[in-house]
Amino acid sequence: MTLRDYAEVLKKWWKTIAALAVVGLVAGGVLAVALPAKYEASSQLYVTIPTSDSATELNQAATYLSRELKSYATVATTPYVLDPVIRDKGLNRSVSDLQDMLDVTNPTATSVIQVTATAETPEEAQQVANGVADQLTKGVQSLSPEVANREGAVKAELLSRAQLPEKPSGIPAAVYPAAGLVLGALLGAVLAFVLESLVRRPRTLTELRSVPGAALTASVPRLKHHSDALSFDPAAIEQPGSAAPTPHVTALRSRLQQRHAEVLPQVEGGATFVVTGTRSGDGASTVALELARSFAGLGSRVVLVDAHLSDRGMTELLAQQAHPGVSDLLERRAAAEQSAVRLEPGLSFLPAGSPASRPSDLVCSEPMVALLRELHGEFDVVILDCSPLSESADAAVLGELADEVLLVTVPGRVSTDQLHSAVAGFREVPVSLVANKVRSGRGHAGLV
Repeated sequence: MTLRDYAEVLKKWWKTIAALAVVGLVAGGVLAVALPAKYEASSQLYVTIPTSDSATELNQAATYLSRELKSYATVATTPYVLDPVIRDKGLNRSVSDLQDMLDVTNPTATSVIQVTATAETPEEAQQVANGVADQLTKGVQSLSPEVANREGAVKAELLSRAQLPEKPSGIPAAVYPAAGLVLGALLGAVLAFVLESLVRRPRTLTELRSVPGAALTASVPRLKHHSDALSFDPAAIEQPGSAAPTPHVTALRSRLQQRHAEVLPQVEGGATFVVTGTRSGDGASTVALELARSFAGLGSRVVLVDAHLSDRGMTELLAQQAHPGVSDLLERRAAAEQSAVRLEPGLSFLPAGSPASRPSDLVCSEPMVALLRELHGEFDVVILDCSPLSESADAAVLGELADEVLLVTVPGRVSTDQLHSAVAGFREVPVSLVANKVRSGRGHAGLV
């Protein structure tokens, strides 16, 4: 997958990612509230052994002390030390409670014992740390025997007493919601890619050729820059009459001519084509416009009809919103001669017209059938720009009145089952697939 593929997956599943991010944020907030603040306070003891100047005794004392320091650290968490601390400080705690609160260590290569107490209040943390340090100072001297045949015991002195901690230790409470938000979003992204991998999507021209009931008629490369005029994309549309049709449009038109000779100006009759997409953004409206221009360039009489009455995409694309159109004709608010707009020689455009409250009812009505029959008798080529199949069934209904349906799809955007279902929805009408925005390596523009 390319970077663009990853971006498209994230864009498609953004709601799932956002939902899990919110769940993570809430969970982090709950955790921040539920977990009590913790305070740490530390005391330090320095342990020594009285020795002589003898090198042998110094060595023996150092060896003994290095071994015993670990033992004293263990003694600090036993009832021998903790029972007096509880009694002297008046703590409402058990020995096991204090053991959970304490961390007594002897830093490597030192004679220091560090007593760290963690509690829910700063006062208790200070009390426990100092209480254990005081009691261990006494206990070290009473527990240690004579060393190296000399009188005197191991001594422990306080280096520093625990101070009252000013702020909680550990992870700040504000970090939990932020961490939950990030982890939730990451989990959502991973889930998106897992779900995407489970759905079979035709991503290559070979896979599109295998779709039953449809013929792959043309493929169009993806835009590299908006000025490339390659894909069927509104960003690449030239103004009507400003440029000749691009090669892939000519290739598509040639294939249709082979199947429908009546579209040529010198041949009697005409043909009606329904152009639709599997999803919004597939480029169906641009296919309809460019194909209409290409037929008009041959000398055929062409009418382009914006049958997408709900959002009037083609009408807005050609800046004809204020002009009466299909909805006005069907509801008898305007006459045919008032509605058609001449875009260029041989090419007329019938806008969507005024916004309708129930656009699908108009598209599927008897007046619409009568309008198409009238257009079919007047023009060589009638091209209907219909709403995407994911939004309405208008294209399937109008497809029954057409000679052929052009189904525009972007490889990888819809599942195999969705594409099969879309093609099957047109019943007996021939369906041609137009693969738009094909990446390099997945096919070439032109006839397929």
